[in-house]
Amino acid sequence: MKIVKIILLLISSVSLHMHSYAQDTVIYAHRGFRGLMPENSIPAMKNALHHGADILEMDIAITKDKQAVISHDPWLDPLITLDAQGSAITNTKDKPIQDYTYAEIKSFDVGSKQHPDFPKQQNFPTYIPRLADLIDSVEHYVQEKGLPKPWYSIETKTSPKRDHKVTPAPEEFVRILMDVVISKGIGDRVIIQSFDERTLEIVHSKFPKVKTMLNVSKGTLEENLARLTFKLDYYAPIPALIDAALVQQCAEKGIKLLCGNTNNKAEIDRVLKLGVKEYCTDYPYADLP
Repeated sequence: MKIVKIILLLISSVSLHMHSYAQDTVIYAHRGFRGLMPENSIPAMKNALHHGADILEMDIAITKDKQAVISHDPWLDPLITLDAQGSAITNTKDKPIQDYTYAEIKSFDVGSKQHPDFPKQQNFPTYIPRLADLIDSVEHYVQEKGLPKPWYSIETKTSPKRDHKVTPAPEEFVRILMDVVISKGIGDRVIIQSFDERTLEIVHSKFPKVKTMLNVSKGTLEENLARLTFKLDYYAPIPALIDAALVQQCAEKGIKLLCGNTNNKAEIDRVLKLGVKEYCTDYPYADLP
């Protein structure tokens, strides 16, 4: 009997510990929890809202006719994309998304082909949505289902090497993106994130109330903050850069710290124990591999 009580106590303790994580943390559904459904799709974003997502994370590309669309890369990904005839595509970097009209982009199927890294992903035909359509669909869905309105974390996929070649220059990129954000009325529920500080500078200059996030894969906090001329809202390093000192430094500066995308449960537990309150992942916590 004592053994049973001890086991029950341990289970209760573990459950409480996991529940406290759920209460304290803010979870970003990376590409709409792509471990469950096709990445950056409208069905994935809706589904994520039923699996603990607080913030819907996504990426933006710009088409030839100046439409902001949801795509991780500025070209079609052959790992997940089929053409209108259902055939695999190749050499996608020869023609970036900015060389297609949206009507052409929408004809590709980015849901039927299973991503090799996500064997449990539910697959079905779906398309690359415009940001405007995704927001409309999600906002209508949460109203219909009585769900809380989500935040959106939108990454600008720009870099100096890509300017004019595969993406518009930062000024045009931000203008197209923010025209949608403002017209859809989500300016107070959006975080604009990027590895490219140029787009963050433009957003802050023209829309100072909009939250900004700097993504980083190397360097110290001081080195990376020195790239900016304004106070950042969020700092998002890869997990390997997060330690107790960084948690304290961000707290002292009033900057929110986000653990960059990871599907490693042990890594997530480590940063949560350090005091990190927000993390990004391809899976709900319970479904992490």
